[in-house]
Amino acid sequence: MASYWTKQEQSYLVKAIPLYRQKLMHSKSIETVTKEVAEYIHQSIPDLKNKSITSIQKCLPYLDNLLAGVFEKYDYAKKDQYLYSSLPRDHGVKKPNLCKTRHKYNGALYKYLNKDKNFNIAN
Repeated sequence: MASYWTKQEQSYLVKAIPLYRQKLMHSKSIETVTKEVAEYIHQSIPDLKNKSITSIQKCLPYLDNLLAGVFEKYDYAKKDQYLYSSLPRDHGVKKPNLCKTRHKYNGALYKYLNKDKNFNIAN
């Protein structure tokens, strides 16, 4: 079973979010950038050697969305809500990072992705 992220472990990823976002801006492949940044983090931060690259890959988009204030605060894990909207993206963009989304907010993501479809049906 995968271990939970401690605040200390998660803080390393939070510090890497500006780098992650910068690389996303200059790439067309979210998955490729996420994997590259996860590999870099795994390789360069000894305290995260017990985490898999896949685990880091899954956590980066979650934190990116959380820190940007995408979705609602209650859509995120209670232990992480203190980070909500604490590191907004440039120009306040709140478009979801869709890479490897497997977290609790998938329900909110589903609503987001179907918002336009539901709007068109209603009109």
